[in-house]
Amino acid sequence: MNKVLITGAGVDKTSGIDFPLANKLLTEVSRFINGDGSSFEKAVRNALPGLRFDFNRFINNEIENITKKDIDQLKKIVELVSEAESKITDVNDLSKKRGLVIIKLFEKLVAIRNASHIDDETFQLITEAFGADFTESDFIIDIHKMSLSETFKLILKVTLKESLVSDGNPIADAIASHMLDIEQLLIQKFLGFYSHNQADVKNYIYISWCLWGFLVWKQNQVLSNFQSGSMPFYANLPKDVDAITLNYTTFLANAGLENVIYFHGGLSEYVRMDTRQLLPIHDLDSIDLTAFMKGEISSNIDFSNSIVEEQKHVIPSMVPPLKLKPILSHKYIDTWARAAELVHNSEKVVVIGYSFNSADEHFNDIIRNSVTRKYDIVAPDVLSDAFLKRVEKVFGVPVSNFSNTKVQGKDAKTTQYIRLISAYADELDIGKLFSE
Repeated sequence: MNKVLITGAGVDKTSGIDFPLANKLLTEVSRFINGDGSSFEKAVRNALPGLRFDFNRFINNEIENITKKDIDQLKKIVELVSEAESKITDVNDLSKKRGLVIIKLFEKLVAIRNASHIDDETFQLITEAFGADFTESDFIIDIHKMSLSETFKLILKVTLKESLVSDGNPIADAIASHMLDIEQLLIQKFLGFYSHNQADVKNYIYISWCLWGFLVWKQNQVLSNFQSGSMPFYANLPKDVDAITLNYTTFLANAGLENVIYFHGGLSEYVRMDTRQLLPIHDLDSIDLTAFMKGEISSNIDFSNSIVEEQKHVIPSMVPPLKLKPILSHKYIDTWARAAELVHNSEKVVVIGYSFNSADEHFNDIIRNSVTRKYDIVAPDVLSDAFLKRVEKVFGVPVSNFSNTKVQGKDAKTTQYIRLISAYADELDIGKLFSE
């Protein structure tokens, strides 16, 4: 029986490491390619003849598609912007005023959708008076075919573009976190490999390498800031545990853990898509990103054949966050099987910084089939209603079964097999969790 550590994105958000969470990745990548990574981005673009994608065009498309969002998505934008606006105490702050404008505009959009909805009583009356043929739509107005005013569009464009080029605007970051989702973007474009859509293939290659470049650049910045063995959280991990990470970073291996499974792939390999061959990326911690792209990667990309299946494509070995995991290489079949085996044979599992999001249902299923193991689940929001619902869904344990307790001085809930501990990754003695 072994002890297993599972880490998610929240671990790399630890103070001093400060990697962005998924909902901020696109804005951070955009800032990178317009700043320190500009020469790298140019090399990526030069390797993809005829590439049309750019982040500004993506923003414009997202704005045009706002009326296609459902009511819950619109309300979520209002919620995020309202939360950001409420934290700005200066009533004369320009960001606060812009936040109030955006809240009012989105509330009006929500009101239009709500007012257009045909209630159950009216729906039943229509059926009785005109028959079922007249009940194809739940709305009086097809809001999907409506367009936003130029005023609304311009306000959103200005706000979202601020999130791509500058720091310190919480309103821009809040709205961008929902509207500019790089995971959803990668999912949409990855399908081009199956539909043989050349534009989507090029877009995916471009976006994924830009993301890879940012992550490597950010990782090397973090590593250069700490002496060996001094990195927050990672420096204090017990070395006798097996680890599974949902992150792409190499911090666990750098910390000296010998058995680390990168469930979603990592930064140190790339995949040739026609042969599914995994190729190593050497000296990652000292790599010249632009030279690597101009030399090795661009020479392995070939669009000269008009038939997509006959072309050569290479992408970073990072599995997109699809519920249905694509097989980038046969290695991943083995990787996922080994991860399942580790969890199923474990004595104790400590999960830190992983949210059990539905995008990771493949991994959640591994947990779901190992619920008789002892689990410690650590996250600052682990006791929130939303997190508790996800735990209930994955583990099949009603929230009412949990009792309040304390673990290492932190608020927690516990059942026979599960402890939910409200804490940041670096606030606990992880070794002690495994021994308890």
